[in-house]
Amino acid sequence: MIAPIRSYFRNFAVIMVFAALLGGCASKPESVTPLPPEPPPVFTGLKIEQGPSSLGCEPRRQPVTVLVLHHTAGSLPSSLDILQGKDPKHRVGVHYVVTDEPKPRVIRMVPEDMAAFHAGKSSWGKLDGLNQHSIGIEIINYDGNVYPYSDAQADIIFALCAEIIRRHDIKPWNVVAHSDIAVGRKIDPGSKFPWAKLAKLGIGASPLPDELKERLSTGRVATPAFFRRLLTDYGYAVPPEDAGLKLGVEAFQRHFRPTMIDGVIDAECTAILECLVRRYQSPPYRPAAVRP
Repeated sequence: MIAPIRSYFRNFAVIMVFAALLGGCASKPESVTPLPPEPPPVFTGLKIEQGPSSLGCEPRRQPVTVLVLHHTAGSLPSSLDILQGKDPKHRVGVHYVVTDEPKPRVIRMVPEDMAAFHAGKSSWGKLDGLNQHSIGIEIINYDGNVYPYSDAQADIIFALCAEIIRRHDIKPWNVVAHSDIAVGRKIDPGSKFPWAKLAKLGIGASPLPDELKERLSTGRVATPAFFRRLLTDYGYAVPPEDAGLKLGVEAFQRHFRPTMIDGVIDAECTAILECLVRRYQSPPYRPAAVRP
């Protein structure tokens, strides 16, 4: 990647020197308005292989607004077999698979202009049934709550996500886990997924550090009713019963506070969720609804 960039700027410098010499020969240089320089090319190094096609898809009828990340819970061969959607009773599919080899690869199974059957029963914000609204990425990992993702895998996931987000103008809060959109039903891509690392690179949502530090210093803990409302404001579909709230808290923790997934509303979870809602969603934070 470095060589093409150096070559680009070396050629650019030669062109600019040549242009300056020509400009010195012009009789009225003050009358010339220079054109704005073209931006340098973007080199991601991302290569996408065409894999086996999948029957687990249908024509897309809705615009893409969500990016959903999964783990496969299986090996590459078994995952590719399942994701071809050959089983009429369990016809699944996905747009991309990221492998777990020493040098991870990206494999395309469903084109983005088709809706893949990867989300199942799902909700996020005002959307139900995310298949039509999303791009799905399956990542080879037997259990992302147990086994970490390699740095090489994280790098290629970042490159792939960045390209998809750019193409479809996907907002940060709509880069989600399968566990986010299927509360209590799914737990992937798991607590070991590098959400924080990707957020620092501009992929997905994160609280503003200074605001989070300020809110953590108060030690405030949201009431169950208010935390449920914050979860809903952010996008989570929380089942109405108390057990459903616990599942909603666990889903939130798995994404944004993976060091402790216990379903308990505490000061840290309150601060993180308040910051996320304030930064990305409406209505804004309402301090009167929080108990000391």
